[in-house]
Amino acid sequence: MSVKRYIESLDLGDGATARMDCPICGGENTFTVMNDSGSILYNCYKLGCKASGAVHVGLSAAEIKRRLDKVAKGKAKEEIPTMVIPEYVTKHHHDNVLLNDFTYQWSLQGVDLMYDVKDRRAVFPIHHKGRIVDAVGRALDGKKPKWLRYSGNAPYYKAHRGQDMKVAVVVEDVISAHTVASLLRNVTGFAILGTSLTSDHMSALGEYDRVIIALDRDAASKTIQFKREVEAWTGVKTDALLLKDDIKYRIYKDIEALKELVQ
Repeated sequence: MSVKRYIESLDLGDGATARMDCPICGGENTFTVMNDSGSILYNCYKLGCKASGAVHVGLSAAEIKRRLDKVAKGKAKEEIPTMVIPEYVTKHHHDNVLLNDFTYQWSLQGVDLMYDVKDRRAVFPIHHKGRIVDAVGRALDGKKPKWLRYSGNAPYYKAHRGQDMKVAVVVEDVISAHTVASLLRNVTGFAILGTSLTSDHMSALGEYDRVIIALDRDAASKTIQFKREVEAWTGVKTDALLLKDDIKYRIYKDIEALKELVQ
């Protein structure tokens, strides 16, 4: 049996260590192994034996979940600081043409919005325990970057209406999150505000009964990847929805497909 197959047959859990006879030189109790985050590190201490290296075996879904729970509990003790709102970010002015056009274009009437006077951005505040801890700004006149984070303290943005939120639809931006919330009552539009999932995302998504990944049209491979990651890390039933276009454009077939998945 090869060293790799021998190591894989040990069934060593994350963080576990063991000492045994070396399968290479036969040295008595000289062979040590340790599972370090899914990689089995092995070494023989007998003089002249060159057995040493690592075999990647990965982590089980249960091990990943335990790690995430530990991280989440640690972070739960850390209070997210209140965002200091810049003086040029003001409450929504109803006579602001740019902001009103933006609100009408994306059907955001009634959404909590602020306005960045300096950079001419629609600003979506992110609340936590009644406080604004972050905000996401969307340029209204083609300014770069198109999207801007104001503090970076919040890992995600949620939009919903209703009380019984058991389904989360994962999207990339806040407009798409509000589109989901406006289309489906009691469903959360969950914007990841980035390009990859983190332990914060997984901890939050683990609170739902179901998750649907509905990223932009050009992110089909990432949609499948996210589905696998969420299911493996949280154990929550997760579906992948391959869109014809970004959900915020409200393509009829995309909307119908989303509604069918939710129902």
